[in-house]
Amino acid sequence: MAEMKKHAGVYPAKGARDTTFWIRYRDAAGRQVNEKVGAASEGMTARKAAEARMARLVEVKQRGLKRSEPTAFDAFAAEWVATYPTRKGLKDSTAEDYESIIARHLRPEFGSTRLGVIDTQRVERYVARKQRDGFAPNTIHRHLNVLGLIFKSAVRQSLVQANPVSDAERPKVPDWQPRILTAAEIGATARAFTELAEDATGDEREWIEQARTVFVVAVGAWLRRGEVLGLRWRDVDLIDGVLHVRQTVTRGREETPKSRAGRRPFPLDPKLADELWQHRRRTRFQGDDERVFCHPQTGGVLDHKRYTKTLRLALTRARVENPESIRPFHDAGRHSGVTNAAAAGVPPMALKTLAGHADFSTTQRYIHVAGELFRDDAALAGARLWGSVTENCYGKDAEPVAAVTESRD
Repeated sequence: MAEMKKHAGVYPAKGARDTTFWIRYRDAAGRQVNEKVGAASEGMTARKAAEARMARLVEVKQRGLKRSEPTAFDAFAAEWVATYPTRKGLKDSTAEDYESIIARHLRPEFGSTRLGVIDTQRVERYVARKQRDGFAPNTIHRHLNVLGLIFKSAVRQSLVQANPVSDAERPKVPDWQPRILTAAEIGATARAFTELAEDATGDEREWIEQARTVFVVAVGAWLRRGEVLGLRWRDVDLIDGVLHVRQTVTRGREETPKSRAGRRPFPLDPKLADELWQHRRRTRFQGDDERVFCHPQTGGVLDHKRYTKTLRLALTRARVENPESIRPFHDAGRHSGVTNAAAAGVPPMALKTLAGHADFSTTQRYIHVAGELFRDDAALAGARLWGSVTENCYGKDAEPVAAVTESRD
């Protein structure tokens, strides 16, 4: 191999596996600067390093470039989280998540350490420590995502030469294995809600009847928790049979859905339309701007913790295994609804659109879980979940959907 040609102010550092290139120059204040410009494995050569050095000298002369003072991680992270979410137009809930990760995890770990000192090995030690502390792989991935964004900004501001998170090994995320309720379990749980309501009186009966409708709509319309909480009567067109997802409630605040795909119409089959009409007849909060599912006395945001307790009573009564392990709005709602729809033959692109998935890879996970071939008939989803779509789980005295529609005209 030919000897590397020497260039003034360029210093290659040969390691066991790679060669990194450094340049040396003086800034506008006359201070010596040693700057890493890249590695041979990244395509860097002595000639390219010399060109980079020449560019720096031009910046020194024309712009008065000065060496940046070492910046501590905690100071930079505090400035970043105060400005980045606003510049990117992120939701308040996302900004709060970033603040929490930085305050509770990243700042205690990296503190006043200079940004330039934090390398890939240091990041991987952080990962190992979190794994020993019992943090789930998905949680650690979220931490690294935020840390990576912080260093991406630092690279852009020339405070560091490379993002140490980019090459860090991440913990393997286990295969997605949600607890999906079968069609039989969904039907049994809906009937269990009805039985619990029949055994209750007064306000408790009113609450259980609403909780039952929450369950039916969450699983039947594939809604996220925030979408259930954010639903208002103006979003529900019972004449044309369409439910519009327009807002979501996160940490008690109303926001728009987390992606453009999340803002969507969902066609209601006759069963769901009837369930919602029966609920609107019972509730005292029927105005267009009032919440579909709410606190029974005040009309405020639905108490999702109370709903969880009531749902688990119904799951237990329906003899569903391990009800305590079932997440109320994920497993016993959206995930079960989408997966049963996939098994019923709803086409993949219809699944993606109706579920509000921004990325088709998310939809593919449900298809994989369903493990079925797909047929061209979206109406099969309602039939799979509820049996005959004209069957009314409220019992013989409830009005059929056709009669209800006529009474509203």
